[in-house]
Amino acid sequence: MPLCKALHNGKTHLAISLAIKACHHGFKVYFTTMDTLIKKLKEGATRQKAYLSSSLVVVDEVGYIPVTTQEAYLFFQFVSHRYERSSTIITSNKSFGDWQELFGDPVIATAILDRLLHHSKVINIKGHSYRLRGHSISKQIFKEQKQQTDDNDIQT
Repeated sequence: MPLCKALHNGKTHLAISLAIKACHHGFKVYFTTMDTLIKKLKEGATRQKAYLSSSLVVVDEVGYIPVTTQEAYLFFQFVSHRYERSSTIITSNKSFGDWQELFGDPVIATAILDRLLHHSKVINIKGHSYRLRGHSISKQIFKEQKQQTDDNDIQT
Protein backbone atom coordinates (compact mmCIF):
# COMPACT_ATOMS: atom_id res chain seq x y z
CA MET A 1 0.00 0.00 0.00
CA PRO A 2 1.95 3.01 -1.17
CA LEU A 3 1.19 6.28 0.62
CA CYS A 4 2.48 8.97 -1.68
CA LYS A 5 3.35 12.50 -2.50
CA ALA A 6 2.65 15.26 -0.02
CA LEU A 7 5.24 16.44 2.48
CA HIS A 8 4.68 16.30 6.24
CA ASN A 9 0.98 15.68 6.26
CA GLY A 10 0.49 12.35 7.90
CA LYS A 11 1.84 9.53 5.71
CA THR A 12 4.04 8.08 8.46
CA HIS A 13 1.34 8.61 11.08
CA LEU A 14 -1.19 6.73 8.94
CA ALA A 15 1.29 3.92 8.21
CA ILE A 16 2.11 3.53 11.91
CA SER A 17 -1.60 3.49 12.77
CA LEU A 18 -2.18 0.67 10.27
CA ALA A 19 0.84 -1.19 11.66
CA ILE A 20 -0.46 -0.89 15.23
CA LYS A 21 -3.85 -2.18 14.11
CA ALA A 22 -2.13 -5.16 12.47
CA CYS A 23 -0.24 -5.83 15.74
CA HIS A 24 -3.53 -5.80 17.65
CA HIS A 25 -4.76 -8.51 15.27
CA GLY A 26 -1.72 -10.67 16.00
CA PHE A 27 0.39 -9.96 12.92
CA LYS A 28 4.17 -9.60 13.13
CA VAL A 29 5.08 -6.06 12.00
CA TYR A 30 8.41 -4.50 11.09
CA PHE A 31 8.88 -0.72 10.69
CA THR A 32 11.93 0.80 9.02
CA THR A 33 13.03 3.76 6.98
CA MET A 34 14.29 3.25 3.44
CA ASP A 35 17.80 4.30 4.50
CA THR A 36 17.92 1.75 7.34
CA LEU A 37 16.44 -0.98 5.15
CA ILE A 38 19.09 -0.40 2.48
CA LYS A 39 21.82 -0.64 5.14
CA LYS A 40 20.37 -3.93 6.39
CA LEU A 41 20.03 -5.29 2.86
CA LYS A 42 23.69 -4.45 2.23
CA GLU A 43 24.73 -6.31 5.39
CA GLY A 44 23.00 -9.45 4.12
CA ALA A 45 23.23 -11.27 7.47
CA THR A 46 22.40 -14.97 7.38
CA ARG A 47 20.16 -14.95 10.47
CA GLN A 48 16.37 -14.66 10.16
CA LYS A 49 15.55 -11.29 8.68
CA ALA A 50 12.45 -9.72 10.26
CA TYR A 51 12.13 -7.35 7.29
CA LEU A 52 11.56 -10.39 5.07
CA SER A 53 9.55 -12.64 7.37
CA SER A 54 7.11 -10.17 8.99
CA SER A 55 3.47 -10.25 7.96
CA LEU A 56 3.62 -6.48 7.44
CA VAL A 57 6.63 -4.30 6.70
CA VAL A 58 6.37 -0.52 6.69
CA VAL A 59 9.11 1.20 4.67
CA ASP A 60 9.02 4.90 5.50
CA GLU A 61 10.66 7.80 3.63
CA VAL A 62 11.18 6.20 0.20
CA GLY A 63 12.55 8.97 -1.98
CA TYR A 64 13.96 11.25 0.69
CA ILE A 65 17.53 10.05 0.15
CA PRO A 66 18.85 9.12 -3.32
CA VAL A 67 19.85 5.50 -3.88
CA THR A 68 22.62 4.01 -5.99
CA THR A 69 22.04 1.44 -8.73
CA GLN A 70 23.17 -1.33 -6.36
CA GLU A 71 20.77 -0.09 -3.66
CA ALA A 72 17.91 0.07 -6.18
CA TYR A 73 18.63 -3.55 -7.13
CA LEU A 74 18.64 -4.59 -3.45
CA PHE A 75 15.32 -2.82 -2.91
CA PHE A 76 13.92 -4.59 -5.98
CA GLN A 77 15.00 -7.94 -4.49
CA PHE A 78 13.31 -7.01 -1.20
CA VAL A 79 10.06 -6.09 -2.97
CA SER A 80 10.23 -9.20 -5.16
CA HIS A 81 10.73 -11.44 -2.14
CA ARG A 82 7.65 -10.01 -0.42
CA TYR A 83 5.51 -9.84 -3.58
CA GLU A 84 2.30 -11.89 -3.19
CA ARG A 85 3.61 -13.38 0.09
CA SER A 86 3.02 -10.63 2.64
CA SER A 87 2.00 -7.00 3.00
CA THR A 88 4.19 -3.96 2.57
CA ILE A 89 3.35 -0.32 3.21
CA ILE A 90 5.53 2.31 1.53
CA THR A 91 5.52 6.01 2.35
CA SER A 92 7.05 8.40 -0.15
CA ASN A 93 7.18 12.06 -0.97
CA LYS A 94 7.65 11.18 -4.66
CA SER A 95 4.98 10.49 -7.24
CA PHE A 96 5.37 7.24 -9.16
CA GLY A 97 6.52 9.20 -12.21
CA ASP A 98 9.55 10.34 -10.20
CA TRP A 99 10.63 6.82 -9.25
CA GLN A 100 12.65 6.33 -12.44
CA GLU A 101 14.86 9.23 -11.40
CA LEU A 102 14.88 8.08 -7.76
CA PHE A 103 16.14 4.59 -8.64
CA GLY A 104 18.29 5.76 -11.54
CA ASP A 105 16.98 3.15 -13.95
CA PRO A 106 13.56 3.07 -15.62
CA VAL A 107 13.60 -0.73 -15.89
CA ILE A 108 14.23 -1.34 -12.18
CA ALA A 109 11.77 1.41 -11.18
CA THR A 110 9.07 -0.11 -13.38
CA ALA A 111 9.77 -3.60 -11.99
CA ILE A 112 9.52 -2.31 -8.40
CA LEU A 113 6.30 -0.41 -9.10
CA ASP A 114 4.83 -3.35 -11.00
CA ARG A 115 5.16 -5.57 -7.93
CA LEU A 116 4.17 -2.91 -5.40
CA LEU A 117 1.08 -1.72 -7.23
CA HIS A 118 -0.31 -5.12 -8.21
CA HIS A 119 -3.03 -6.02 -5.63
CA SER A 120 -2.47 -2.73 -3.77
CA LYS A 121 -4.46 0.24 -2.59
CA VAL A 122 -2.73 3.56 -3.24
CA ILE A 123 -3.50 6.43 -0.91
CA ASN A 124 -2.40 9.72 -2.44
CA ILE A 125 -2.33 12.35 0.28
CA LYS A 126 -2.53 15.99 -0.69
CA GLY A 127 -2.49 19.05 1.45
CA HIS A 128 -0.34 21.28 3.55
CA SER A 129 2.22 20.25 6.13
CA TYR A 130 0.69 19.12 9.40
CA ARG A 131 3.79 20.17 11.33
CA LEU A 132 3.80 23.70 9.94
CA ARG A 133 0.12 24.44 10.50
CA GLY A 134 -0.31 27.68 12.38
CA HIS A 135 3.24 28.89 11.73
CA SER A 136 3.65 32.18 9.89
CA ILE A 137 6.30 30.71 7.57
CA SER A 138 3.82 28.07 6.39
CA LYS A 139 1.67 30.70 4.70
CA GLN A 140 4.61 31.80 2.54
CA ILE A 141 5.64 28.21 1.73
CA PHE A 142 2.09 27.21 0.80
CA LYS A 143 1.70 30.33 -1.32
CA GLU A 144 4.92 29.46 -3.22
CA GLN A 145 3.85 25.82 -3.63
CA LYS A 146 0.45 26.86 -4.95
CA GLN A 147 2.08 29.24 -7.42
CA GLN A 148 4.39 26.46 -8.66
CA THR A 149 1.45 24.09 -9.01
CA ASP A 150 -0.55 26.72 -10.90
CA ASP A 151 2.44 27.39 -13.17
CA ASN A 152 2.82 23.65 -13.87
CA ASP A 153 -0.90 23.34 -14.65
CA ILE A 154 -0.61 26.17 -17.17
CA GLN A 155 2.41 24.56 -18.88
CA THR A 156 0.74 21.16 -19.37
